[in-house]
Amino acid sequence: MIHAKASMLAAVVIAGFSTVLAGAAEDQVAAGRTRCAVSGELRAFTQDLPNARAALREGRTLTIVALGSSSTQGVGATSPETSYPAVLQAELTRLLPGHDIKVINQGVGGNSALQMFHRMDEDVIEESPSLVIWQTGVNDAIQDVGIDRFKRILRKGIVKLREAGTDVVFMDHQPVPRAERYPLYRDYLMALREVAAETRTPVYRRFDVMAELLREGRLRNDEIFSADSLHMVDGGYFCVGTTLARTIAEKLSPRAAEAVR
Repeated sequence: MIHAKASMLAAVVIAGFSTVLAGAAEDQVAAGRTRCAVSGELRAFTQDLPNARAALREGRTLTIVALGSSSTQGVGATSPETSYPAVLQAELTRLLPGHDIKVINQGVGGNSALQMFHRMDEDVIEESPSLVIWQTGVNDAIQDVGIDRFKRILRKGIVKLREAGTDVVFMDHQPVPRAERYPLYRDYLMALREVAAETRTPVYRRFDVMAELLREGRLRNDEIFSADSLHMVDGGYFCVGTTLARTIAEKLSPRAAEAVR
């Protein structure tokens, strides 16, 4: 579990995303946010988050479970504090002052969508979250579990989580260098987005966000990916956490987010 205070980001990637400093100065952190910034149209989604919104309105802790595989767990990060769920919590606390935010990291490296489905009761529902960020699909694509099967699992997971009274946001794939190694990678990406559209589930389009940062030259491959070209490093995690936090904060409390731009 990660439960940071708003006053500091325990460890932050700054400058060229090659240095990690504990308690980095806010202007250095802000420079990192600027490098990661993408348009609202690219990172946003139209669907509402009613359960998360109600938690804030009623003064309850906004509990978010980050369900996923290695890129949720934080494989490749220099510490748990530089994983995307930790950055997400720190940024949401900054963007939504006066509210208690708790992000629980339930990432398990190597997990497929089916494995995540099987641990939803214990790892997700028992935490009584208002919001679940479900990052999945990469391992299914690499293993080619079958696109129809993958889609069925996603549908079942969405039903299960919604019946438990939580909002759900999908996080889709990251772009991977040498994608030709996985010829069906984009097919699984599109399959996730198809299920999202069919079930009216918001999608944080990690693939598009990171692809734009790379295309525009604001981040290099080695600032996002580790040497194996599959796992992210601190720069990638920082950009995912900050852009996703901005999107969620604007969805839940646009005026609160606007006040700290």
